Amino acid sequence: MFTVTCSADGSLKLWSHSSSDRRLETEVFVDKFGLHHVSLLETSDSLLIGTVSFSGKFYLYKMSNRLTAVDDLPAELKNEKSSFWALKFMKDLEEDHDVLAITMASGETQIYNLHGETLTYSATTSSTEKSFATSVDLDPTFKRMAVGHQNGNVYIYDLEYLKPLYEFQSYGLKKATSSSSLSTVRCVRFSPGGTLMAVARDSGAYGTIFLYDVKYGEVIGTLTNASHSSNVGIGGFAHNSWCMSVSFNEDGTLLASGGLDDTIRVWSTSTRTKEANLVVSKSDVDDEALSHTNQLDHATCCALSFTPRGLVPGEGDNDGLVIVGFDRVIRWFREAGGV
Repeated sequence: MFTVTCSADGSLKLWSHSSSDRRLETEVFVDKFGLHHVSLLETSDSLLIGTVSFSGKFYLYKMSNRLTAVDDLPAELKNEKSSFWALKFMKDLEEDHDVLAITMASGETQIYNLHGETLTYSATTSSTEKSFATSVDLDPTFKRMAVGHQNGNVYIYDLEYLKPLYEFQSYGLKKATSSSSLSTVRCVRFSPGGTLMAVARDSGAYGTIFLYDVKYGEVIGTLTNASHSSNVGIGGFAHNSWCMSVSFNEDGTLLASGGLDDTIRVWSTSTRTKEANLVVSKSDVDDEALSHTNQLDHATCCALSFTPRGLVPGEGDNDGLVIVGFDRVIRWFREAGGV
């Protein structure tokens, strides 16, 4: 088992979970323009790794005895006119075929079927939505896809026919001088079992999190941190700055969120209340390493994920988190009698 990271230096890195030191197992240079999204799929004999560069190009790698590039890709994924962004693999519970969804700057999302390590083009969403597609997630239980857009809207599709099932519009802030939205969707995630969906959106300079009932297409509510600011939109906010990432734990009882405010929050999905608050310290980063960076480069969370329980030998069966920061640091946390 590995934690796989990508970064603006253009490299993929695999960190081993065989012991608590989480050593760097292997790395490969992929693209000089840098990488920004990564998704994994475990097969019977290997680990498939998909990633996208800032040039909009998709790459596929296979990890078995060693890390190798998979160059035999369908023409649609090699089209130089296409600019890809977010991606997500899905393991088919019925073992028919696995799925890759990948969003595009045009607002569309492409679907590919996966047999072994061979990708085959399936379909492209036909929605009239032309806003940049910023995030995607797949639910294997009900075979649905959620796509978030730069204008704040989120669409849920039936994966078999790519039929739009629900549209969740954003009613957030807009620029006074234009119709541009300040409600960009940063992350969409289905809960285990596919009954809930969490959406992290901007609200101006703040970060909000909405929970939706996927079965009935209804808003359940928002996750809110106490605030006395008059600049916060209706419903309150979850983070003092943009919320970049959300993740459900294995049983869906908890949701973790991370923002540019250097804070990780853990929420109960049943009560929608905050269970824990982790302020991530920058003191573990060398001052010289940050001396030539801007404020964004100091942010300690650009992505996070719950890790499987019992993943690392000797660390127990409590929930764990891995957090990747713009400050070029990977941090692992483990629950110990409470987070």
